[in-house]
Amino acid sequence: MVLSVVALSGISGIRAVFLGGVLMGYLIEGVVVDELYLAFPFQLIWTSMAWHALITSVCIFGLGRVAPFWPLWRHLLALVLLGMFGATFASFWPSERGTMPAGDLVLFYLAGVAFVVPAAHLLLDRIGQVPRPPTLVLMFVPMIALTVWLAKSAADPRPVRLAFPLVVLLTLWAMRRLGGAGPVTFGRPAPVWRHLLFPLAPAITALIVVPVWENIGALSGHIVVVFLTVPLSLSWWLLLLWRAARSGSDQSRKAASA
Repeated sequence: MVLSVVALSGISGIRAVFLGGVLMGYLIEGVVVDELYLAFPFQLIWTSMAWHALITSVCIFGLGRVAPFWPLWRHLLALVLLGMFGATFASFWPSERGTMPAGDLVLFYLAGVAFVVPAAHLLLDRIGQVPRPPTLVLMFVPMIALTVWLAKSAADPRPVRLAFPLVVLLTLWAMRRLGGAGPVTFGRPAPVWRHLLFPLAPAITALIVVPVWENIGALSGHIVVVFLTVPLSLSWWLLLLWRAARSGSDQSRKAASA
C-alpha cells in the first residue's frame, strides 16, 4: 500500500523513504496495535516517526538501498556505525525481558533476520519501477484501515484518536505536493554481493551488546536513541510539510504570472 502511494504521488528519493515510513508507522501503531494513543504525545512521534520512519525505513531500508553504490570502505563504515547504533538501542532489552538467550542464538537470530533486507533489495532490483496498481486495488487497504479505525474509535471515543487521520492526511498531502509527474523507480541494480554485506550490521550489534548484557546487565541506551531520533524525525517531517506548502505557493505564483 505504501509503495502504491509513493507511485501515485510521484515522490522519490529519501523523502519517499521517510514519508512512506511515516505512513507505515501510523497504519501499524494507529490502527493495528493502538500504541499511538499511549503516553500521548510522546508515542505520536516515537513509534511512528522515529522508530518506523527514521530508524526502520531510512537507517535500515534506505541505507541498504544506497550504500551498495558507495565505495566499499564507506559502505563497510556505514554498516559498522549502524551496528553500533543497534547495540546502543538493544542495551536495554534485559530490563524488559529479564533472562536473555545465549549470545550465539542472538547472533544467529539478528543476522538471520537481517537477510530480509538484501532479499527485499534484490527483489526491488528486478522490479525496477514502483508499480501503479488499479484504483480499486489501491483503495482496498486504506478502506480496511479506515473501517478498523472507525470501529475502534467508536468503542473508545477519545479525542486523541484524531491524531491518526490528521497526521496521515498531512503526510499524504506533502507526498503529493513534493512528488513529480513521472514514474518512480527503485534505481539501478547493485551487485548482489554488496547487498549481501548488510547482515554485518546486526552481527556487529550482537557482538557488542551480548557481552554488555552478560557482564554489566541492562543499560539505558534506548534513552539516547529516543533523545536523538524523536526531535530529528519530527523536525524532518515538519520541514517536509513546510517545503510542500512552499511548493504549492511557488506553483501558484508561476500560474499567476503566466
